[in-house]
Parts: sequence; C-alpha cells; structure tokens
Amino acid sequence: MKPIHETIGRVVGKVVEEKPDHPALIHVEMGVRYSYGQAWRESGEVARGLLALGIGKGDRVALWAPNLPEWILSMLALARVGALMVPIDPGAGSENIGYILKQSESRGVILSGASRGKIFREVQPGLPDLKVVISMEESSLDGAISWAQLKDTGADIDQKELEKVEKAQRPDDPIAIMYTSGTTGNPKGVVLDHLALLNKTLFATERQGIDGSDRLCLFFPLFHMFGNTCITLAGFLRGATLVMPSRDFNPDKILQAISEERCTAIYGSPSMMVALLEHPSFDKQDWEPIRKGIIGGASCPMALMSRLVEDIGITDITVGYGLTETASWITMTRPGDPIELRVATVGLPLECNEVRVISPSTGEDMPPGTQGEICARGFIMKEYYKMPGATAAAIDREGWLHTGDLGEMDENGYVKITGRLKDVIVRDGVEIYPVELEEILYALPDIIEAQVFGYPHPEKGQEVAAWVRVKEGATLTVEEIATYMKEHVPPEQVPGDYRIVTSFPMTRSGKIQKFKLAQMATGETAENPQ
Repeated sequence: MKPIHETIGRVVGKVVEEKPDHPALIHVEMGVRYSYGQAWRESGEVARGLLALGIGKGDRVALWAPNLPEWILSMLALARVGALMVPIDPGAGSENIGYILKQSESRGVILSGASRGKIFREVQPGLPDLKVVISMEESSLDGAISWAQLKDTGADIDQKELEKVEKAQRPDDPIAIMYTSGTTGNPKGVVLDHLALLNKTLFATERQGIDGSDRLCLFFPLFHMFGNTCITLAGFLRGATLVMPSRDFNPDKILQAISEERCTAIYGSPSMMVALLEHPSFDKQDWEPIRKGIIGGASCPMALMSRLVEDIGITDITVGYGLTETASWITMTRPGDPIELRVATVGLPLECNEVRVISPSTGEDMPPGTQGEICARGFIMKEYYKMPGATAAAIDREGWLHTGDLGEMDENGYVKITGRLKDVIVRDGVEIYPVELEEILYALPDIIEAQVFGYPHPEKGQEVAAWVRVKEGATLTVEEIATYMKEHVPPEQVPGDYRIVTSFPMTRSGKIQKFKLAQMATGETAENPQ
C-alpha cells in the first residue's frame, strides 16, 4: 500500500458512490439509522447551510456535544467546505471552553444540550471572533440556529456551488485543530491536514484488516482523536458500519448494542474494556462476532489480553500507540502476533511512519533494547496553533516529532513503551519507571487494574505509590501486596504507599489521571478513591 494524495471529502465521496445503500451509521439509543447515501446527503445539506452562513475554507468551527449522529454529520460537512473542526470535550467547563474557542479563533460552534448552552452564554462575551452558533436540537438558546434551520438555510445554495468548494480543497490544507488534554498548563491546539489523517487511518485499517463487512462499535468519545479518527473516519474510509450505542459511555447500553447489532470490532482503553467485561450484563456469547479492534491509551495487562483473545475469542485485536500530534497511530501490533507481543509491546511502526529511539540528552540513536525517547516522522501535525515556540520544541529541524515517551525498539522493530519522561519517579536519587512496577503487580491474579505514580516527599524527593483495583470478592490485602512486591522488586524501587481502591480518576477518553492521584496522595484534594 502506498500513501495517497487526496482529501477526506473526495475519498469518502467515492465510498458513497460505490455503496450508497450500505449501512453507514446506527445510533442505538436514539433509534437512528443512516445509509451511506443518506449520511452523505444530510452532510451535504449541513455543508450548504454552513456556506450560506459564511463558513468556508480555513474557518474554525467547534464541535461541542456527546456522541450524536449530528456530530459525525457535522464533521463530514466541515471537511466538505474546507473548515477546520475543533472538537471539544462535552464535559468541558467554562474556563476550558472559553480558552479553546478564543485560542482557536473559532468563527462558529455546533453544540448540544441545555447545560452546554448555559456555559456557552457565560463565555460568549469574551469571544469576538465567534459569529455562528448552531444547536444540534431544536434550540432554546437565544440567537442560535437549530439543526433543521441550518439545513433549510442551505436550500438556496446550489449543489454545484458545494461541488466547486469541495474541488477547491487541497490535500495539504488543514482540516482540524484537536486540543491536547492539558494536564499541565493550557491545552495546545494540534493542527492536522487531510494528508495526515487520511494516510494514518488507511494504513492503520490496513494493518487491522478492517473492510466494508465490519461493524465498528463506537463508544469512545467523539471529541477525542481515538473516537473521531481511529474509529469514525476509519469506518467511513473503509465503507464499514459505525454502531453508536449511546451518547455517553454506558456499559449497559454498549453491551446491548454489541448483542443487537452484532458488532465485529471493538475499540477502547484497558479501563473501558475492564468496565464492560466486569459488568453484570456481560455475556460472552454476545461477543461471538467480534474478531477485531484496538486497545490503546494505556498498557494492556496480560490477564486482560488473554481473556479477550483466548477466552472471548477476539483473535485479531491489536494494541496501538499514537498521539494527537502524530495524527493518530505511530505503531500497532499485527492481528496474528502472539499474545506476548501484544502485551509487552505496542507493535511495529505503520508503513507510513518512521520511528527512532534516541538519547534524551545527546539525541543519538539508541541500540536495540535500550531505553530512550521515542521520535516519529511522517504524516504528523503541521504545528501547534499560534504556538511557534512549542512547535519548535516538539519538532526538530529534520522533521522528527519528539513524543516525550520513553521506550525501546527491539531488533525486529517492535516498540515497547517504558514510561513518560515527566512520569519517571526519582526517589533518593534512583530513577523508577512506573510501567515496570505495574507489570509486576498485574501478575497477581486478583488485581484488575494497577497504577504506580510518584508524589512529593520532603526527604526523599518523591515517594512511590502503588494503588490497585481488585476483582469483586477478592480477599487480597495491602499487606499481601506489599510482601509480594518486596519479593519481586529491587529494594530501592519498592513502593512505600499501597492502597486498594474501587476507582481511579480518569479523563472522558479513558486515561487515568496520575496527576490527580498524586494530589490525592498528598491530600491536596478531597477527591479520594474509596
């Protein structure tokens, strides 16, 4: 397979021409079903409405809503008119939403929900660039245009005018600004073009074996790249069917959708997968059609992977590693890789990527099996929006993006993630890597989730904490965990703080927030896991 030089709109348009009657999008909770032809026609109506409102090439438009069909139709419409989508966490508060809308210089926002409308009105006075407000429902928001009005507004725009606008798009035009999570400091807007998103998605779906017969279970939040690119765009580019169980992550509704719609591929973080498998409604027989998918966002424990592959039968599930800055995946395992490789590594670089492991201090390439910083080149971001200093710090003069992740590459090209440069714990001058200790903890059969992190200590610099979740009914004690770790970990790396908890703080995209765990450990927040 070779990289293609095209735009998202034109590639999806060709899929629509080939299979207009094939199911494209099913929202189970809402009882809505779209064929490819129907989805394309409605996205065209939305696109013409945007043009009538003065939204066109280069304009930024925020998408601020939970997982709704209108979110995806808006995404397609924005791509067709050449506007940049700016996805925003539907749970964002006024400070976060205000910052993103202002920093991105968004001209429009497409939102859903009364609570978001109220928050938006709080921040709107400080947004001089924002001219267009669209509601995905019948709007009760003053001055907002409803979804139906948006489509009616575009009726005066001739179809040929939209086609002319679509043809004017160039593959290297920016198509999205996706904001990083911003766990430290303000989030940065990652500018991505058609080329990067298209090629990363095509090469990733080629690796997974996704085709038009697949039915992809889409419960990952659409505001996150995993949701809007790695699943949604992946489905549309391959002519597959997207099955959306619900607006938000709801294990009951997800399990129902998997059963009723006979999904063939599933995507999520390890925490999400555990939530589904441990749910009382889980029935292995309902998962019989599922053979494919991706686990990403965090390391996958051996016990979880073994259960998915050997017990449930998701034989071709893969593990991937990527960043928003690299337009999604950098590496991915192959469907036929042994389970050990799918747990110990994050796979091989996609064929459209270059990957190297360097010394953080000298910049020199590290030999196989030696830890260093992972760098990637090929179809990466154009820049951090309006942040030239941060862009220059992330992408060197040779075009390599420095990920900030530590890892190793073996002789066969398989990459192993060993931690984050910023997550390395230094206690009494000794560097301790959380991933290594987490792997040891997962060997205890009663542990279903483990998090190792550091927090400030007045004498040691940092203390090492190991907090775990255990299976329901397990009798494992903190004392037994501590004894086990002393037997399996060098003395200078043994954690000093053990806890058994029932939950971990996480982002809406399923990533554990270790900075919040550190705050809990030091008593800086009242939010403590039970």
